[in-house]
Amino acid sequence: MKIDDLRADRGDRDDLDDFIPRTPAKRGNNLVMQVAAGVFLGGLALWLVQLGATALYAKLMLGTITFGG
Repeated sequence: MKIDDLRADRGDRDDLDDFIPRTPAKRGNNLVMQVAAGVFLGGLALWLVQLGATALYAKLMLGTITFGG
């Protein structure tokens, strides 16, 4: 077998003439906004948990929480 026989038959016309490249999706800005929103909401949730824990600790230290009836 000759090397020339390994070439693919492209037919009468070039299929790449009909190829229309897609416009690249703009995901960079969207990803930045998602990361920024995640950091903000994570920090907010952490702050709320810390606030609740501090309030609970203060109530325990002051003895204003009663267990049982």
